[in-house]
Amino acid sequence: MAEFQIVCRTSDIAVGEAKCFKVNGKMIGVYHLQEGYYAIDDPCPHAGASLVRGRLAEDVIHCRIHYWGFGVKDGLCRERNIPQHNLQTYDVRVQGDEVFIRTDSS
Repeated sequence: MAEFQIVCRTSDIAVGEAKCFKVNGKMIGVYHLQEGYYAIDDPCPHAGASLVRGRLAEDVIHCRIHYWGFGVKDGLCRERNIPQHNLQTYDVRVQGDEVFIRTDSS
């Protein structure tokens, strides 16, 4: 069963920035873009580095180790279209000043 879990306040992440949160044992990066908040798995599937510590260019986060790019909105790996390196995305809801991520409770 899926549920939404609060991860932070809207003021915790400025536009163009990201933070990582542990949710149900997984490290999830939450990104605040002009269009809203987005959430994807944080560890780079190629090198294991924290993606939120990389460089955000528009809606693509680049890993700080090998500079691989991943879409913040869709989780797709931008490197040679390698689907085995795509990241899981998570639904995000903002209510008032709280940011929630939809998680799997099982």
